[in-house]
Amino acid sequence: MAALPVVSAIGLIFTATLLLLLRSGFMNQDQLAKAQLRIDYQQREESLLRGLVAAFPQAVIDCMKQNYAASDSYSWSAVFSQAQSMASVSTALPADLKAALGLAAARNGNAADSDAGLIGTWITSLTGAVGCVTPGTTDYRDIFNDPRFAGKTPPLLTCASRLQDADAQRPIVSRTKTYSEQSPGLLADVVKYPLYNYIPYPNIRFGYAAPGTPIVAKRNWWAFSVTFGSQTTGGKQAIQPLTKHYVLSLYEIPSQLPIEAATFAEIGTHQSGAAWNPAMISISGGVYADQISLADTYGTSRVSGKHSIQLAAPVSLSGTTVGNDFDQAGVREGLQVQTNSDVLPVTLSANTGRLNFQPVQRGVQFLERSADAPSANSWDDYSKGSERCAVTVTATSMVSLVDQTPASIRVSFLTPTGATKQIILQRGSTWPTLLQAGGTVLPFQTELTDSNHSCLTFYPTLLDSWLQSQGGASVVTNNAIHLRTEPAADPLTILPLTDPPLPDHMAVIIRKGKDLTPYTAGLAVVSPHRIYVGDDLNVTPATTLPAGSALPAGSVYYPPLSIFTAELRIGTTSAIRPFDLHGQISTLTQSGTGTWKPMDIKSGSDDAIHADTIAADLKPLTSPAELPPVHQMNWLILIEEMARN
Repeated sequence: MAALPVVSAIGLIFTATLLLLLRSGFMNQDQLAKAQLRIDYQQREESLLRGLVAAFPQAVIDCMKQNYAASDSYSWSAVFSQAQSMASVSTALPADLKAALGLAAARNGNAADSDAGLIGTWITSLTGAVGCVTPGTTDYRDIFNDPRFAGKTPPLLTCASRLQDADAQRPIVSRTKTYSEQSPGLLADVVKYPLYNYIPYPNIRFGYAAPGTPIVAKRNWWAFSVTFGSQTTGGKQAIQPLTKHYVLSLYEIPSQLPIEAATFAEIGTHQSGAAWNPAMISISGGVYADQISLADTYGTSRVSGKHSIQLAAPVSLSGTTVGNDFDQAGVREGLQVQTNSDVLPVTLSANTGRLNFQPVQRGVQFLERSADAPSANSWDDYSKGSERCAVTVTATSMVSLVDQTPASIRVSFLTPTGATKQIILQRGSTWPTLLQAGGTVLPFQTELTDSNHSCLTFYPTLLDSWLQSQGGASVVTNNAIHLRTEPAADPLTILPLTDPPLPDHMAVIIRKGKDLTPYTAGLAVVSPHRIYVGDDLNVTPATTLPAGSALPAGSVYYPPLSIFTAELRIGTTSAIRPFDLHGQISTLTQSGTGTWKPMDIKSGSDDAIHADTIAADLKPLTSPAELPPVHQMNWLILIEEMARN
């Protein structure tokens, strides 16, 4: 009897210990389940955001093609729905996989299995509107002044209120969206440069530029909220619901690197196999192409690609020695340790997470213009350089089918009020030759090259005075010119254009363009025809720097100039002229259509210019004042979480 209390006490202790162990096991199992759910939600969050980055650009394009009209096919709800579908966020384990694992009849305890429509309600604007976002524009300033978001968002943009309202329903990217306030991070004067300013490159791995380095760009952005987690039945929480706020950005980045291509670029060798002359060719900054073959760096500090980068031998980039195995597991991590940074001087956008870098590439369509009237949709107006030309020169008749010398041209331009005016120049009546009275003041004439190619000659220095004499605005406004033929106007004398143009087709010559300083906003020449550079072009610097440009004092500034053409020739004769380029070089060739060799330049007789006569000082833009009126565009799409208090 005396031993019973002791035995009972020991039994109770053992029982309590077992109960505690059992309770601890249940608690550990519960914590493990919650941890697994957290991992599951994290993976689904990442998949959703990646899907959003992939689905978003096409919705922007579709919206522009429809001139921003309302549609369910490219609304924000449709973008979120497509992202959910791509990420498979509503299903933890597909039915066929459950059956294969023998789990078809098993009880499912995964809270992530939910109706896709229900998940769609978890994505809202910052104010809780389902299927909408909060645009980063001035009409939504009060929302971003909320203590939860204040100081955590980029500079606001502004545009017409109707577009700002539409922007909450469907993604709006437009040139009418501009900066209107001198916010921190905008390094150039927004009054002078409201469309594209000088802003820091984001802190991301993809190295179009070094993080924090200023680039010429505009940042469109939209904010939205996503609630992760859900309540189980009975009121208990499987995992604590959490609302996160995100900023989806679309950086419009005008082409500005020394070398850019949306195709396979072979850097360092000519078609003949000869190497570039390192004493005459230098590259400052970075280069980008969808695919790159790099024989040598020529001074470049960064190389970025989309699909692949091939290095002929180990090279030094920003002080880091990089080999062809830079992207292999282990090597990449070793380079990160060596540089003490996740951001390497050689990167592929295909390896990045919540971002998408894509050139806005239209190929030869960039040069084509169907009529003098505005384009049919905002996408063409945005992505085709020809549509951004204020001046169009159209050959409406030729001497004959075998002599494609223009006999009449139609010149369209803008007046000071913004209206369009047309002038018809006809040989024998209103279009005197150089040898006739009044011919020397006209900015357009005709001539033959030494190879007897029929040409329309453009004199940039004569355009300003002639336009104003005809009631047009100055070249500050009329600073982009498109030159073409119109076979439908006279099919008996005008040959239809081919790609590439044939020697029999009309070509264009640019002459007497040494001093382009009257073009204070720059000059762009666009044509689907071959263009010959007849003599020195844009070699006279401006006497003063543009106001508010952020250019360092003492900089030498030339008006920005761009030439977009089917084929470029240096000189008009058989003589091989030295070629000296300062600035950037790019191509309209699209990915998959061949190899582009940037320094393969031809003379007026179609002969390759010798490698030792080609000099190039290739460098990036350092101010929006250096951006020409017509340029190619890149989009960088990026999602970032807002900082939490």
